[in-house]
Amino acid sequence: MDNKELLESLFDRKTLKILKFFFQNQEQEYGIREISKLSKVPLATAFRISRKLVVLGLLEMRKVKNLKLYRFCESDHTAFLEPILEDKRSALSEFVKEAAQMPEIFTIILHGKEEREKASLLIIGEEVDQGKIKELIVRIKERYNFNIRHLTLLPDQFDQMSTMGLYPGKKIILYEK
Repeated sequence: MDNKELLESLFDRKTLKILKFFFQNQEQEYGIREISKLSKVPLATAFRISRKLVVLGLLEMRKVKNLKLYRFCESDHTAFLEPILEDKRSALSEFVKEAAQMPEIFTIILHGKEEREKASLLIIGEEVDQGKIKELIVRIKERYNFNIRHLTLLPDQFDQMSTMGLYPGKKIILYEK
């Protein structure tokens, strides 16, 4: 049993959902309705948990008229929790989310098995900017300590190489236009 599984079995899953949400969205402020909707925790529960996390120094709360906005609080406590709560799958999700914003990318495929600290991706598109892809991979590496190996192919290249059997094994489509 790893640290994450231990935490999930010891503590309330809804609290962990909200904590993970804020760890993955450290830059923005959210109202309680947004927290509830985005973390998929009932509104009253999200309110109770958010207040508790403010008292514990894990979140900051700011009032704007009648609205309370919550945001991630950088502290010794959050620094301690971050490596335990860190979700390696979110590294891949973040990569796909950002890469999907590039109009020249048509498909992103996980090639082989995702391992604990790395994954191999096939990026298929026309005139894909390798500089942008490399910058994104560096950001993911810095934030999550997760390595992404990639190969960028034109759609015709991918089709030909697949037909030749050069990409055997497990393939999961992570994004497709």
